[in-house]
Amino acid sequence: MFLKEVSFLNVRKIKIFSEKFSKHTTIITGNNGAGKTTILEAVFFLLTAKSFRKKYRTSIIQKGQEELKIKGTIKEKEDILQIEYKNRKKRILKNNKQLFKTSDLLKETSVVCISPEEENVINSYTSKKLKYFDKILFKAQPEYTKTIREYNKLLNIRNTLLEENKDTAPWDEQIIKKGLSIWKERKKLFKEIEEKIIEVQKEIKNEKKYSITYKKTETKNEKEYIQELTKNKFTTSYGPHKDKILFFIDSEPLEEHGSQGEKKLFRYILKLAEAVFLFSRKKEKPILLLDDFFAKLDDENIMKIFSYFHRKFQTIITTTDIKETPAYESIKKESKKEIKHIFLND
Repeated sequence: MFLKEVSFLNVRKIKIFSEKFSKHTTIITGNNGAGKTTILEAVFFLLTAKSFRKKYRTSIIQKGQEELKIKGTIKEKEDILQIEYKNRKKRILKNNKQLFKTSDLLKETSVVCISPEEENVINSYTSKKLKYFDKILFKAQPEYTKTIREYNKLLNIRNTLLEENKDTAPWDEQIIKKGLSIWKERKKLFKEIEEKIIEVQKEIKNEKKYSITYKKTETKNEKEYIQELTKNKFTTSYGPHKDKILFFIDSEPLEEHGSQGEKKLFRYILKLAEAVFLFSRKKEKPILLLDDFFAKLDDENIMKIFSYFHRKFQTIITTTDIKETPAYESIKKESKKEIKHIFLND
């Protein structure tokens, strides 16, 4: 997809903003606090109805204001997407017709974002890692959102019953069906993501090899599931919520053996793999949002990542200062007509 332009009102510290984007790469620069990340957040919010920031997600509307509006034009069909927030109520519109579910919006859009303000998946707890990859599935299969929501609801009910020493049998059959469905979809997801990670690494000619291992406690049938589920009489210790995800660099645990630069490079490779995965599933190229792109990556890796996504995906980048970045000089020489530069004043 291609986001031709975006305009918004009262998003965090920016009162009003309107700008068109390059179909290839747009670089937004400005001092710290100028609002660069806010622009990416507004775009992400428009396309997903959620913020990518792990903190202050409830305060996207400008302080002291009661109304927020974000509007964007999708080039392929000239569709107009709009999100309004007023009197604590959110409305999502496509061509002035209301979309009543976030899943309906996700069917229309595709976006991948990487930002220092996101949850760091490498150092996250297991539950956060599972949530990270489930969100990728939400984008590819919006209906999967309902499956996860229902499973978590059933899990809470079952654990409450166990705490009160009550019978869980009426709920066990339901949670088993949802659990098996989640395992089925996650298995397909990780198989594809692992393939895409290999594909990305091969193209950027990365020397060290990153990999993912998905450890699931999947059973073959409902009979085995119920046997495992009912072993623990105090809590639900079996099911897809207990799955584990491990990251490796040259067969060693990435969290323990990877440098900060290697971890950041992996996060980019993982995001690029996500973008390729979404393209293969939805047959529509996602927009990439790269916040603080030039930070903590050396010039060689910056060029590797840039060379991969440029011309493949529409990309919007933020950075504090590009003049002091040697990699940008190389990028500028290669792509004079394909990069738009937006500078934000304080």
